[in-house]
Amino acid sequence: MDVAGTRSAGLRRAQEWPTRRISLLIFPRVHLMNIAGPLDVFTRASVGLTRGRKRGSPAYEIELLTMDDLPLVTASGLRLVGGRQWTQAAARIDTLLLIAGSELDSSLAPELRAWLRESADRVRRIGSVCSGAFALAAAGILDGRRATTHWKLADKLARRYPRVSVDADKIFVQDGNVWTSAGVSTGADLALAMVEEDHGHAVALDVARHMVLFLRRSGGQSQFSTQLAAQAADLQPIRELIAWISDHLDADLSVHALAKRAGMSDRNFSRVFSRQVGTTPARFVASLRLQAAKARLEATTDNVETIASRAGFSDGEALRRRFRSEGATPRLYRERMAASGVGMA
Repeated sequence: MDVAGTRSAGLRRAQEWPTRRISLLIFPRVHLMNIAGPLDVFTRASVGLTRGRKRGSPAYEIELLTMDDLPLVTASGLRLVGGRQWTQAAARIDTLLLIAGSELDSSLAPELRAWLRESADRVRRIGSVCSGAFALAAAGILDGRRATTHWKLADKLARRYPRVSVDADKIFVQDGNVWTSAGVSTGADLALAMVEEDHGHAVALDVARHMVLFLRRSGGQSQFSTQLAAQAADLQPIRELIAWISDHLDADLSVHALAKRAGMSDRNFSRVFSRQVGTTPARFVASLRLQAAKARLEATTDNVETIASRAGFSDGEALRRRFRSEGATPRLYRERMAASGVGMA
């Protein structure tokens, strides 16, 4: 290929795969996982795409912005020296993500508030991790929108900003081009969803596998999932059984089968499990199966019969009956999630 042809091919690649600037605005006293999760996801996606598709430019260019002079002091006391002040942010930003810990004060400097409002009008996406939602709300960016934050801060966010519709249950929420997440590990979930929006499901899944994430969760999943609630069980055999149940939803999960696996009588198992987990084995299994079905409805285009089978329901009608008990149907649930920007359907 001649020089002109080489330049033309490079230009086509740049147009097809533009480098997107991801600017992470990091607030003082932030938890390290809030930063590391999104940062590693975008970095891995960029490296993987560059190698796998022989890009001429990286998929993402990541910019770290801070409030004050460096070093930035994190909640653990670790000091970070990378990045620059927000006043020196690049002119062209694709995605602006505000990352804070649990101690963010909502009183922002007027100039920062004005810059956030202006940025929200210019960028393709804007979002927050954990209490970064307070900064978005203070700038008026969340007015009239659905949003989430860490469950411990949700009531405070709702009281302080009544024009924001706060959903304390979701791990992340997308409302138009505004994204908010619950924080800590959910920052990685939010970033993976952004990568999927930019580059597709296969790329996001590759990043999740590389980072050895147990599950790439959709935004519709709960901060208070059955599995998380069950982690409070004191007895190791019960915790191990819960992990086994989660991986074998299509198995026989009757009280008798579970009691046998735990090495207990049916009666003693039911009593111990209910005391440890806070609900009966049957209700726990039913809740776990429903969560699995909802996750598949959000993340796949599988039909109801397939989803019911993989989630452990006897058939599609059994799954429909379970949804009807909540005043919905699988189809309506999938449509509602799709309309809110969650999932693939």
